[in-house]
Amino acid sequence: MNRIRASFGKIRDFLRAHRAARIICMVLGALLALWLAVFLLLHPHGTQSFLIIGMDNYGSLNETGRSDVMMLVQVDFTRAKLSAVTFARDMFVENEHGKLSKINTIVRNQDEQALCEAIERNFGVAIDGWFRVNFTTVVELVDAIGGAEVELTAEEAWYLAQQGLDVYPENPLAEGKCRLNGAQALAYARCRKLDNDLGRGERQSKLLAAMVEQTRRMTAANVAAVFSSLKHAWQSSYTASEQVGLVFKALWLRGADVARVSVPFEGYWRYGNAGSASGIVADLPENRRLLLEALGLPDPDAAAEDE
Repeated sequence: MNRIRASFGKIRDFLRAHRAARIICMVLGALLALWLAVFLLLHPHGTQSFLIIGMDNYGSLNETGRSDVMMLVQVDFTRAKLSAVTFARDMFVENEHGKLSKINTIVRNQDEQALCEAIERNFGVAIDGWFRVNFTTVVELVDAIGGAEVELTAEEAWYLAQQGLDVYPENPLAEGKCRLNGAQALAYARCRKLDNDLGRGERQSKLLAAMVEQTRRMTAANVAAVFSSLKHAWQSSYTASEQVGLVFKALWLRGADVARVSVPFEGYWRYGNAGSASGIVADLPENRRLLLEALGLPDPDAAAEDE
């Protein structure tokens, strides 16, 4: 204790004897206080969730079709956590009339908002907005950020090579970490021949995690430039100003770890039929419970019952 007091005493005597040192310390203290104030004021807080809807077509986003990808992205700014939830495209969910229909037909038969409402109704998660993309979007976006580094299995590398995607010298394919370009990333995200729809969902969330990691290597100006140049590549329920605000907030989470979740959960689904259609018949109540648990969210229906 005496040594600590003596050390502080020496520092105090030094500052008293050196006016320049006092000024430097005051300036540094003011800059630190300013940085803390800016950090606390600008750092986003709370949770925001949006749905990425990938349509099964190239070119125009206005073309109707099935939703090949349905990924719920939950961003927890307070805890700096990002979760990606992929929904199997052949899964049956209950529609507004309580009947089962395939989740990937909702946008084609109704619209994007109806798909958001179906996910909210079946799984209890709140969705703030949606983004509609297609195959062209994925290719352009991955290329614009400089590629995405993904850990490939030997089977995945072989599959991509079989698709004629081993012709890029700067993006060689092999087992292990590979930097995929846009065309390779799209084929990787769409692959389900090696396993099933659930395996494909896992690959999609791995690709998203790799793209988030890639932004860590980019400056904020680079990210903003990519966003500005690719605004034509998606449609959204968010206004242009809201999208800019979302990009600004997302900069705080560049390089954050992505928790990956696939619905339905293993052990809580089976292949079956609903009417004349065949697909994935999920235990919807159990999958709802497991999803809310994975995201750290309360069940809104349970809360309403308690009241």
